[in-house]
Amino acid sequence: MDDVMNTESAESLKNPDDDFSVPRSTKSYSKKTIVIFATMVCLMSVIVCLVVFLPIIFFLIIPSARLQGEHLASRKNVSSPISVKSDEADNQIDTVDNIVPIPEYARRTLLDPTIWLDKTDFNTTFTEGMVGNLSVMGLYDTYDDTVQANPSVPPLNKPFPYGEVPIRGVNLGGWLSMEPFITPSFFRVNNGTHNILRDELSLHEYLRENASRVIEEHYSTFVTKRTLEEVREAGLDHVRITFPYWILHEDSNATSVSGIGWRYLLRVIEWARSQGLRVNLDLHAAPGNQNSWNHGGYLNQLNWLVGPEGNQNANRTLKIHEQLSTFFSQERYRNVVTIYGLLNEPNSFVIDRKLINDWHKKAYKIVRSANPRALISVGDGFRGPGDWEEEFDPFHFPNVLIDAHRYTIFNDFLIGLPYKNKLNIVCNSWREEVEQKAKLPTIVGEWSLADTDCAEFLNNVGEGARWDGTFSPSGNLQCCPSQKDCTCSFANADPGSYSKEYREELYNFATAQMETFDKTWGWFYWNWDTENATQWSYKKSRAAGLLPELAYSTDRAFNCSMLKTSFTST
Repeated sequence: MDDVMNTESAESLKNPDDDFSVPRSTKSYSKKTIVIFATMVCLMSVIVCLVVFLPIIFFLIIPSARLQGEHLASRKNVSSPISVKSDEADNQIDTVDNIVPIPEYARRTLLDPTIWLDKTDFNTTFTEGMVGNLSVMGLYDTYDDTVQANPSVPPLNKPFPYGEVPIRGVNLGGWLSMEPFITPSFFRVNNGTHNILRDELSLHEYLRENASRVIEEHYSTFVTKRTLEEVREAGLDHVRITFPYWILHEDSNATSVSGIGWRYLLRVIEWARSQGLRVNLDLHAAPGNQNSWNHGGYLNQLNWLVGPEGNQNANRTLKIHEQLSTFFSQERYRNVVTIYGLLNEPNSFVIDRKLINDWHKKAYKIVRSANPRALISVGDGFRGPGDWEEEFDPFHFPNVLIDAHRYTIFNDFLIGLPYKNKLNIVCNSWREEVEQKAKLPTIVGEWSLADTDCAEFLNNVGEGARWDGTFSPSGNLQCCPSQKDCTCSFANADPGSYSKEYREELYNFATAQMETFDKTWGWFYWNWDTENATQWSYKKSRAAGLLPELAYSTDRAFNCSMLKTSFTST
């Protein structure tokens, strides 16, 4: 535009009658006039451009860039910005996609999306907003609660009829809270004589400066958006998400991994929402380890309620619940986070029962004061659901669920029972327990179709199995029934090689448990997926035909009524 205007100005100064023989001074004056006039035209052009375009820049483009996350919130598929590696972040512009400014104080912190490994479906608009002293970074403003998981349950914006329709859910275990038997590839580290990685926190220490990248890659890949779609396709309606305390806070024993998992937890909740799945949040590892088992943080450490820092760690856990319950009391979570687990499997075999009961009552009051609507689950501590009525009577403690975990393979007697006897245990003993002895609403938070303890690292890294006699904490020898193959090779084999008889046994064992646990407020299978252990993976077992195609279908090839006519009790 400026070139055209300058050309026109020059042409307008020409005159056919000009006398080019005028004195030199006159000709010189004419050139000055041309230059001055052209300069004025250029300046006016610049002014016009500024007047026209500056308002557009300041009032449309910049706000649009800053609010890009909010505008993208209504999109179903949000594309992931280009990932910036942490070691390159200092050499990059302080933006995600060169759009959203990151303040200097937030650079290289958990609030800086330029160092996030995975940005898929995260809102990368910077915010320092917090609820309950927990960040909302990564969340979009809008969400949709009209989705229905399947025809047997209502959409999220309608109340779930707990106690009338059983929960049919699955655990997302081994993800935020890693377990060696779920992802054994992380723990196969040997110093020449024995395995040196026994739990997740020892894995963090072993990885040292690489811990944050390795663990975040696991967060990013082990549970994906497709995972939640597959859970829905299986006819399930709830997910139980297990998580450790270190996804919230740094700890003297923790590493740079601390805090990274929080945004991944929030993202998976949104993915569950998008599939109409309701969420049971369950604190799986408390400061100090509440049970001394490997999924509590450090194996063989019990420093919660007991031990030199037991009281301090128990109080820290209460503080965590104060933060979590405040955060998840937000209206956006009302329809999706419907069950709140206080603590997974506190070790009632070692910790005084009264101490455990008193702590749970304190935790209950904290959660209830922040979130009066949520169902609160209390682990039965392997004492049985009928042992809790006096502690949590419904009048003083409304909306309490007792969370029972039922397996036959961690007990020398039960694992050694023949197949038909195990069916009797499930269809009769366990059914009587949940229908007659349980006085409070009960869920079965964990169960499996596995009939052996043969999965790699199931009994801790480097340990064998009760089934074949290579692991015997009670001093007993081989526990498998005499008529069975007493090696672990058949149980750990590809399910495609299972015999027809073994496939039927596993299917019947699974559907018998489904039928019995349907008599409670519902169940959560352990686990959705594993690297190798098919019988502990709902996904792999379903694909192999060991579980029904749809969890909510009661049209199953076996039910407990067939037990009386088809099998004897011996």
